[in-house]
Amino acid sequence: MIRPHKNKEALHMMQFAVGKEVRVPCKVQPGPFSQEHVVTIDTVDGPISGFIRQENLVHLDSQWYARGIVREVKKDELLVWIRGSFFTTNGLANVSRHLAQAA
Repeated sequence: MIRPHKNKEALHMMQFAVGKEVRVPCKVQPGPFSQEHVVTIDTVDGPISGFIRQENLVHLDSQWYARGIVREVKKDELLVWIRGSFFTTNGLANVSRHLAQAA
């Protein structure tokens, strides 16, 4: 028999771990090259924009996601490293936990 987890917050925390891949929602526009796109990602600190290669993007159910690696897990947010060339960051982004998806 499977018992429900008593601590839902602990269960939610388990799906995100340092070093694991996550998907972060983003807006995608054509970029300067066919395999590189201009993206905007809403973060806790405000939107960030830059270039991401096609292989680091996922399109599911009419929504674009940037692939990232969790660097730090906090109660309400994740510090995620996203591979790309961004205008105002080195690829590190604080994203809301409820927006990120475990990959």
